[in-house]
Amino acid sequence: MATSITRGLLKDNAAFVHKITQTNIRTSIQRECCISKRTIYYLSSFPSRSKNSCDIRMNSTILKPRDCINSAVTVSLIKLSGCIQFKSTFAKATSIRFSSPSSGNISSEQKLKFDHSSSEGILSPPPKTAPETFDNYQIAYGRKSSFELLRVFGFFFLCRFSFFTDNAVKIMGICYRILGQKMAEAVIKKAVYDQFVAGEATDDVKRVTHQLRQGGVASILCVPIETDDRLSTGKSKDTFLNANLEKVLASIQLCTELGESLAVTQFRISALVAGDLMKIISDFCDQTTHNVEVITGMLDAMRGCDMNFSKLPGWADFPQERTEELKKGLQRLGKIQKALEDRDVIVLIDAEYMRINPALRLLSLCLMKVCNTGYAKIFYTYQAYLKATRTNLQQDLTFATNNGFSFGVKLVRGAYMVAERQLAREMGYPDPVNETFELTSASYHSCLDLLLQHVATKGPPSRVRFMVASHNEDTIRYAMDRMNDLCIPKDDPDVLFGQLYGMADHVSFTLGNQGYRVYKSVPYGPVQETLPYLARRAQENKAILVNARRERQLVAKALLDRLRLTA
Repeated sequence: MATSITRGLLKDNAAFVHKITQTNIRTSIQRECCISKRTIYYLSSFPSRSKNSCDIRMNSTILKPRDCINSAVTVSLIKLSGCIQFKSTFAKATSIRFSSPSSGNISSEQKLKFDHSSSEGILSPPPKTAPETFDNYQIAYGRKSSFELLRVFGFFFLCRFSFFTDNAVKIMGICYRILGQKMAEAVIKKAVYDQFVAGEATDDVKRVTHQLRQGGVASILCVPIETDDRLSTGKSKDTFLNANLEKVLASIQLCTELGESLAVTQFRISALVAGDLMKIISDFCDQTTHNVEVITGMLDAMRGCDMNFSKLPGWADFPQERTEELKKGLQRLGKIQKALEDRDVIVLIDAEYMRINPALRLLSLCLMKVCNTGYAKIFYTYQAYLKATRTNLQQDLTFATNNGFSFGVKLVRGAYMVAERQLAREMGYPDPVNETFELTSASYHSCLDLLLQHVATKGPPSRVRFMVASHNEDTIRYAMDRMNDLCIPKDDPDVLFGQLYGMADHVSFTLGNQGYRVYKSVPYGPVQETLPYLARRAQENKAILVNARRERQLVAKALLDRLRLTA
């Protein structure tokens, strides 16, 4: 809804107005208008005699349509969004000074330049601020030692060859057989582990997160826990899954000790509820993902209540022999929910293969319902390479809105494309993956638009918070430009960026240097425990690693600079 001001004092630019609200504050009308690059305000105006018009009061004086302003004028403002146009003759005006109150007091002043290309003074749309390129290798690699730069260059050079990424596990296995455990771990630690893992001890994690914070980058603590479906049902499986739970709980606690303004950790639900059981649950989720009775039943089970899952709507065929196993799995999730009650920590839940994603989605929504009563603490991961993702995202967002809880999203392109296509061929169902990279990018950007529009229009406190988890420069630039267009501040706590530790430093540190909220996913733990995680990451990010020419070039430039300085 664009507002027409008949007396010609103020007219909203419809292309940049996303919501108009009217609130009676004494005799004033609140009209939403964007009047700076990324800062959002409410412009306080007073009703005029005409229904669709208003006067603008500056220092208690009504500004007339033909007034010329020769000096800075102070206007009191509260928060708002949109774009405004002053229809007046500002022949001699160079700027108007606007003051924005903080907690009711005038605190900061902002000069706004006018476009004098016409007889009207226009506050133009915010200029594009995203960098043309992410080429500043001094920002990205200035804190690394020469040895670290050589290691990064060597690793990405080897990743040019798909044989290296395809056989990462075998290569590490050969190292163990030839060199023995102690020597192999020493070699792997120097060559690979230190590049992608913070370390084993808590002090190592704190050191790495502190180094990242100096570059404007926060940390996502990543517990490298894996699922193991080879374990039989019984004590061995329970012991394995319970051990994974303790690691997740320890990670949540460690998050609170790092001093981040928004602490974040991540985990896989399939490491707490066995993968084969997740497949069974997924079979019942098609029609029941948004069933309130099903979600309530799951939440009751998380709290330790007795539950007959076959009595839930659509779950009549759930195998009774797996009831106790599911109860234990849900109780593990309940302990995570309990740990978040008195901690300001965001938890990212990883998406996995499409075969178990319906169960992951259901359980994530369950956790959101109880954990996201204020701001979003639980984020579920949406994979843009799947054709159904945009629809699923919209449905889940609507469900969260209708049921009164905040919605958390980690948006990724996706990492299981080859496996998903192969499984579709074997099982005889349609390929669920977008046919081309361009279609996946279009899906990603469409999801971004949906989320950014929601953040921009709902106003504080936002009911949506999400992470742009991408290494793709075009996508990052798109997100930055859209934030700017929608007047979303760079440091808005509802829009986060994320990359993997050891990769895309030129993206992460450029974002951090410009003031965006950017994170690195930082795994930690003993060498042997992190090797399966590193191998999986190598497979999941094979395309990125094989085509990391950009990073190789930037690291090479940084190394040449070091050589010139020492020559």
